[in-house]
Amino acid sequence: MYIVGGLVGGLGGFLYWYYVGCRTGSCPITSSPTMSVIWGAVMGGLLFSMFPKKKNEKLDLHELLNNGALLLDVRTRGEYSAGNVKGSKNIPLDELAQSLSQLDKTQVIITVCASGMRSSRAINLLKQNGFTNCHNGGSWMNFKNK
Repeated sequence: MYIVGGLVGGLGGFLYWYYVGCRTGSCPITSSPTMSVIWGAVMGGLLFSMFPKKKNEKLDLHELLNNGALLLDVRTRGEYSAGNVKGSKNIPLDELAQSLSQLDKTQVIITVCASGMRSSRAINLLKQNGFTNCHNGGSWMNFKNK
């Protein structure tokens, strides 16, 4: 939006100089077409930057899971055995780097843990190793009854 605003503002600055501006040289900004275009571009860029950016639609992780995504639980083995989501795969975060060969890089992967912190770190590790379709599911409890 900065670029669009800058272009619109620059055009506006030039048009202002051409039709309204001070051509006597006594006005510091509007006496020069160059300065009018520059100031117009700056102001247009600032103005257009205030428009809200379009946000991506939030993914429905449950729908991804229903369509075959892998639910990867990165909690410790003890935490996992105390309670887990049926069909999930447990690879503790501290073993994940050594266990990447167990995962398919083309499969959608949703990582979960107790709170979302370890699953976030797991996402970073997966992405650093070429996994492109992975998402942080937060707490495994979000998927417990689904």
